Amino acid sequence: MTDRPEALPEREAPSVAELERMFMGGAWPGTGFGAARPAALGVRIPGQRAYPGADSRDHARRLLRRAVNEDRPGDEVVDLVTGARGYDIERLPELYPRPDDGRWCALYEHAFLMADDTELCLYELEHDHTPDRRLVCEVYPDEITAGLAARRWEPPVT
Repeated sequence: MTDRPEALPEREAPSVAELERMFMGGAWPGTGFGAARPAALGVRIPGQRAYPGADSRDHARRLLRRAVNEDRPGDEVVDLVTGARGYDIERLPELYPRPDDGRWCALYEHAFLMADDTELCLYELEHDHTPDRRLVCEVYPDEITAGLAARRWEPPVT
């Protein structure tokens, strides 16, 4: 997934501590794969997406194989989505500031429509914050963890 923008908009974003207080400090209904997210994060109800992807198992397998983070979800996710009826990919708005050094970072939601009409989501953080500026992806089981991982790539406060 990449649609590297030419011009990067500037915006003020909450600190890591503020994000943790906002999203992890309060009551969070459920944990792990398929956990409910607060409505403020724009949760979608199954049926509002088209789910055009046909081979969910292969898509999940390829996504996880590309992930470079050691804490990525495991093969159990591939098994979970075996019976999924489709998948959809959406780029999410950034919850973190853009660095001034021209580096690039984007967050994608990979939503799988399960056989029971529930949705299982994986979050792909794509960035070029590597020594050789190679584009890599990291995969996380929830949007908050992916957003916090993206904060690692902020320029240091001086």
